[in-house]
Amino acid sequence: MKLIKGLVLCLFIIGLSACIGSLTQIKLKVIDQDGQPVKNAEVGMSFMLSQGSNEYDGTTDDKGEATALRFSQFGVIIVVNKEGYYQSKVRTSRGHQKLTMELRKKKKTTAMYAKKLLLPIPKKREVIGFDFEQSDWVSPYGKGNIAHIFFHLSGEYIDYDNNNNELKISFTNAEDGLVKLKKTSTSSEFTFPYQAPLIGYLNTHILEKRLSSNTKTTTTYDSTALGYIFRVNTKLNNEGEVIHANYGKIAGEFFSSTKQNKSQGRENGFVEFTYYYNPTPNDRSLEFDWRQNLFIDLKLNETIREP
Repeated sequence: MKLIKGLVLCLFIIGLSACIGSLTQIKLKVIDQDGQPVKNAEVGMSFMLSQGSNEYDGTTDDKGEATALRFSQFGVIIVVNKEGYYQSKVRTSRGHQKLTMELRKKKKTTAMYAKKLLLPIPKKREVIGFDFEQSDWVSPYGKGNIAHIFFHLSGEYIDYDNNNNELKISFTNAEDGLVKLKKTSTSSEFTFPYQAPLIGYLNTHILEKRLSSNTKTTTTYDSTALGYIFRVNTKLNNEGEVIHANYGKIAGEFFSSTKQNKSQGRENGFVEFTYYYNPTPNDRSLEFDWRQNLFIDLKLNETIREP
């Protein structure tokens, strides 16, 4: 009897071709970054089947809520949008669920130098400066003008199972540095804080990896890192207060390798990272407007569309 009722309901809602899987109800509540309900947000739900999906399109009510009932086999993909907000997206498991999703408001989107970078190291065991605006090493290894950040790579690569490296990251001024962040549970495409902090920057950061076929791998590279916020060009007044600085962020963890690849110009290994540099002094906004990337003519694998 329950099967017959379910089939009738399926036919009524979506038609015979989609009447497979189990009936799944999603009760969704959408809130903003302050925990307040967001009404009139556009909600799309794809209830996944072995072939295709059952779709729901609707909007949240005054309480920020929306409910959908469809047949599904492999969970549900939910996408929430609203003008003036960052998109929020999540994929759920199977079964009835009651979910809350965060739709974060756009506050101060900003033009930045933003780039995904795989950077060959000119020379191992040497401290070398890198210019965020020029996206290049400083002299004598590149055309960079200002050493915003320094890298020092050491270690050896024997083979895939036996290699090690140490990447030391440092800065010019004592008040320059990095603040490391852990990943959060937000479903928003904008995952960083809205603004860079005023304190907490560490001037030196060391990442190590040791891999041997005879011993256990050890590493300080952190796969759970959301990324880093950085501060450079810092100047203080006589009271020790910051009167000038530039801010930005690194998405995810730095990565480095001592593996040689002469055909790609990596005789000494490389460092890889994704960075966003805000060139406006004292502007702590971390909201990148990808339509205003200050780099032009980037390659496809260097382009960033995430805020």
